[in-house]
Order: sequence, then C-alpha cells, then structure tokens
Amino acid sequence: MKAFVYSDWGCLEVQDVPAPEIGRGEALIRVEACGICGSELECFKSRSPRRKPPLILGHEFCGAVELLNDGDADIEVGQRVVVNSVVSCGRCYPCLRGDRHLCAERQVFGMHRPGAVAQFVAAPIDHVYPMPHALDPVLAALVEPAVCGIHLINMMPDVRYPSAVVIGAGPMGLMALQSLRALRDARVLVADINEARLEVARDLGAEEALNPNKEDLVAACVKFSRQDGVDMCIDAVGAASTKCVSLDVIRPGGACGWIGLFDDGVTLSSYRVVLSEKSILGTYAGVRSDFECAANLLAEGRIRGGDWVKVYAIEQSVMAFERMLKAHGDDLKAVILPQGV
Repeated sequence: MKAFVYSDWGCLEVQDVPAPEIGRGEALIRVEACGICGSELECFKSRSPRRKPPLILGHEFCGAVELLNDGDADIEVGQRVVVNSVVSCGRCYPCLRGDRHLCAERQVFGMHRPGAVAQFVAAPIDHVYPMPHALDPVLAALVEPAVCGIHLINMMPDVRYPSAVVIGAGPMGLMALQSLRALRDARVLVADINEARLEVARDLGAEEALNPNKEDLVAACVKFSRQDGVDMCIDAVGAASTKCVSLDVIRPGGACGWIGLFDDGVTLSSYRVVLSEKSILGTYAGVRSDFECAANLLAEGRIRGGDWVKVYAIEQSVMAFERMLKAHGDDLKAVILPQGV
C-alpha cells in the first residue's frame, strides 16, 4: 500500500509499504481521507522527540471497515467510520473514571503507532465510531480537530450571551470559533497576523477579526466585550506571548482555554490569576460524546469546511505538507485522499 512516511529527521516520502495486519479486537480501516495536523507540522519543523522517524503520519481520519478481528464488534464490514486518534488502555485510573483521552498509557496514531495517511490502517474496534451518512470524507476528516474545539468549549464556564476571543485563525482556532458559535451562541472576535486567515474567520462566523500587529488586542477586547474584557479566551497558538495576553484580554472571573502547543515554557504573574479570579484551562483531545457531537455538527453544516480545506492525492502528500509548513495565504488545512482524488 502507499503511505506518507516521515522517514528520517527532515525527510518526508511517499513509500510502498506492507498493509498492516490486525490483531484480536482490531479493525482494518480503508482510509478515505486524513488531515495533516499542525502538531505534525510543528514536530517536523522542530525535530521534536514526540514524533520519532521512521513513522507513517496522520491521526485525523475516516474510512470504511475493510476487515474485523472480533465477532462481537458493534460495527460491520463496509461501514463508514471515524476513528478516535487517542488509543487508551482502558485499565488505568483516568480510563476507569471516564477520562480515556487522558490515559496514562495513551498512544496516538502517527506518533506512537502507524498513522493514517496511508491506504489502510489498523485501529482498536472500541475506538472506531460510525459516521453519519450525510458526511463526505473530506468533512469527516475534520471530525477529530472539531472534537478538540468542542471538548474545549464544553470545559469553559457556562455564561449567558458570552463574548469570546480566539487567538490564532489556524484550523484549531477556526474549530474553536465554530464550536463557540454552535454550542454557546457566543459573540466571537478572532485575532491573527495572517489577513487571509482573518477573512476565513469572518466567513465562518467571527463578528470581528483583527491583526494584533496593527491593532491593540487588549483594547479591542475591552471594547468588543462592552464591559471590562471578554468572558473567555481561546489560545489556539500556544506561544508564550499569546498565553500571557490571553490573561490580559479576559475580564475578572473570566477563563482562558489553552489548546495551542507552540511553546512549552511561559513566565506569567500569578497575581493576575489569583487577585482577579481568572481561570486557565488546559485541554487535550476529547471523549466519545465529543466525536458524536462533532460528526453531527459537521453533517448539519453548523461546523463547516470550505475552500480553506485543500484536498490532495496521497502522491502529493510531501508537496501538501510543505505548503502547510509555509502557510502562505489561505493554505490552512490539507486533507489527503489515500484512495485517489
């Protein structure tokens, strides 16, 4: 089969590799579409040890069940499915209390196990979920990033008629924007230094969109909130500077959701958190109910893809990955179709 392989540090290739064999309790998935994630771009660029080559990349995927190795499976051969990218053990304390995405021994496709920018991938059956029939493969490949946005918004405080700012109009920021609109009916301001991305944000429901290199973001958020700061801020960049400013733009008693992973270390004033009762919430992946919600919202058109999602054949994977690395114009999201365009 063909697969997109991170073959060595700094090297990407499309290779012919053996199709995976499935063990007991696993399904062989014929991959229809798989997105390239910003975390993969960042790991490749920084040569992060979180993804060590050689490795087949890809964790945002959908497909059809080709083969099952379990007579008691709740899914059937031929059924179209989406797959949870975080594989949990089911035995540790987080798993037993229902936080399987926080599993102490979790594995991620395209990180700890072979990924899905390939014609076939093996997946545990209990991490494979039926896909709504109305969902085409390109949209279904957006389920996993939509899950992250939905899970984050579900963690945020429940505020009537909330105002929010999303820092970063990349794919994760756009999913957070749409989740805020769909789940909270929030007024949302989006900030990014890329003008093309700001246009996409406006099209997807941002009430305002601004470039913080040209306008004062803190002052804009105070004005936008019509009070003393927005109720919530989503940092979808994850730079040290954006983490700090996320505390500046929220009102006393407001909440920050950190989902970006650009920088690890950050220095900030704890007094700004304590004396103003501001909350900082870290968020990672999602649970099965988030997958069901994401798939339904995409099928209903309440979360949208569009022209900002670029589609490529698997033979074009290296070119697609390099385009997303450069991030020129509206090169925001690449989805690979392993079975052909």
